[in-house]
Amino acid sequence: MKTDDSVIANILADSQEAACHRNTLDRRQFLTRLGTIGGGVALSTLPAFAQIGGQQIVPELGEAQPSTRVVEAIGKEVWDGERLNDAIVSELLDQAMMKLTGRDSAKEAWRAIVLPDDIVGIKINPLGGPELSTHSIIVDKIIEGLYGAGVLRKQVIIWDRFENHLLNAGYPITPEEDDVRIIASDTEEIGYDDKVFYESEKDSFSRRENGSTRSRYSRIVTQMVDVLINVPVLKHHAIAGVSGCLKNLAFGSVDNTRRFHAKPIHCDPAVGEILQHSALKEKLVLNIVDGLVASFDHGPTYHADSTWQFNSLFVSADPVILDVLVLQTVNQKREEMELKSVSKLANYINTASSLGLGTNTLEQVDLQQVEV
Repeated sequence: MKTDDSVIANILADSQEAACHRNTLDRRQFLTRLGTIGGGVALSTLPAFAQIGGQQIVPELGEAQPSTRVVEAIGKEVWDGERLNDAIVSELLDQAMMKLTGRDSAKEAWRAIVLPDDIVGIKINPLGGPELSTHSIIVDKIIEGLYGAGVLRKQVIIWDRFENHLLNAGYPITPEEDDVRIIASDTEEIGYDDKVFYESEKDSFSRRENGSTRSRYSRIVTQMVDVLINVPVLKHHAIAGVSGCLKNLAFGSVDNTRRFHAKPIHCDPAVGEILQHSALKEKLVLNIVDGLVASFDHGPTYHADSTWQFNSLFVSADPVILDVLVLQTVNQKREEMELKSVSKLANYINTASSLGLGTNTLEQVDLQQVEV
């Protein structure tokens, strides 16, 4: 794959380097690690929310009740061939939000998430172009829900790091403040905050931008928004194993990130440590994983032969447990395609949990499912 985009070109180069040195599980080790749930039932026969490491879904009597709610929303008819059924996707998200919040209507569900005076940043993932980026129907539905909760359209910012990625994914740059704004950190007069940064030498020296050990946070997160809604895509990532909630928000919010891609770093512990900052951790109120189309290989860019219609959304306030689900889903699909697990590349998920950013333990999760 050739590209004139230097960011994507670097990702592809780093991915190729990682592939040359990868030390992954063979097929037998992978199946042993996944295990089974109950009387020999294979994981591939279970819904994605039941596939976390073969652990039990229902806590035993006397154990503390789960504190984190997670919803898997499955749309049986979201696709009509290659076209999305927008009405079904809208209903899918409505039902997921009601199940997540325990409210009787979508309007009440969104009122449980945001306040009318909030400036809301919607962090999408546009890296995969029109085929493997956050679907606009999901973003439109979020904006509709926010409006029903009293958040005006002019209080909403859709954003990412790079304008050209937004444009390529079908999100036109609209910086005017009289309606929904679509901007990037590299949009004129936005940029990065020199006073707010993540500093670390746990990186690859040769990949540092201008030799810097600092990654500055975007002014979008430090100065422009009150709350964040994170809407990543469910996909494989050749360097980090998967690209889900954690990586989308962390590496999408700072500059100078390529230095964390090299072996044996694989983005760990940078992803979790970047998310610890109050500009992200204290503003993040919701994560919606777009799994309408998902990828199991050659990520994070789009390749037609490694994507499939997964037809689902994962929704929670907890980004860590959602990334566990993303990882399990990708690994299961890879196993079906006789590819190796990518779990060893995604240790940053466990690190993020250890830093208090969420749980990676199923017993602490209230798992719910809706179907439309």
